Amino acid sequence: MNLLLLLPTLNEEEALRALANEMPGEFEVLVVDGGSTDSTKEVAMQHGWRFITQRYGKGKGCGIRTGMEEFLKAGHDHLGIIDADYTNDPKEIIRMLKFLGDNDLDVVLGSRDIVKQRKYLGWFSVFINALTSGIVSRMYGQKLSDIQTSYWVFTKKAVETIAPNIVANGFDIEYDLTYNAWKSGLKVGEVPVDFRERIGDTKFYVSHRFKQIAYGLKYVYWSLMHLVKQWLLLTK
Repeated sequence: MNLLLLLPTLNEEEALRALANEMPGEFEVLVVDGGSTDSTKEVAMQHGWRFITQRYGKGKGCGIRTGMEEFLKAGHDHLGIIDADYTNDPKEIIRMLKFLGDNDLDVVLGSRDIVKQRKYLGWFSVFINALTSGIVSRMYGQKLSDIQTSYWVFTKKAVETIAPNIVANGFDIEYDLTYNAWKSGLKVGEVPVDFRERIGDTKFYVSHRFKQIAYGLKYVYWSLMHLVKQWLLLTK
């Protein structure tokens, strides 16, 4: 399994210790850090994981952009991404990778358990995700039930295609990944995955939940504009 697992971090030392006990031995792990002031770096290095500081600024999107660039410098065939706060089970990546290969896909999203999402994230976050996922599914012509997911698996081709076009810096990164995968014509699928309560304090505050609405509307608008441009090209 030639896969690099990317963990974007910001003060996740306790969660990383817990994840280390579950990490499949065949994964090479890259921790991309957004400026932790706790022992995140020390924990990562204790477990033999590569640790780097993200470029472009603060925010999860900057971490994933940095991680994708590092992936492309290495010799891996696939990139996996999960949140480093313990909400995501790293073993799910193995199943997602198999689904990707069995179905000749470029990108696989993990569709998180909806009951556990309500329990650990609250109804408002679930409502926003369901609304934007439903709109996007109709526009893109495929079922994507959890576009704000934190579980991802990409082929190298997909990363090469998507990475140069990413503009998101923060928690809008999931919208950006989904939008660019669709716009580029990549083959995308999803797999049901587990979801758990995080360890440590959340970085996703109430203000971020409202920002997700604006982010979602922005990417819906961009998607509509892309469809209009495609239609105009076909009618010429």
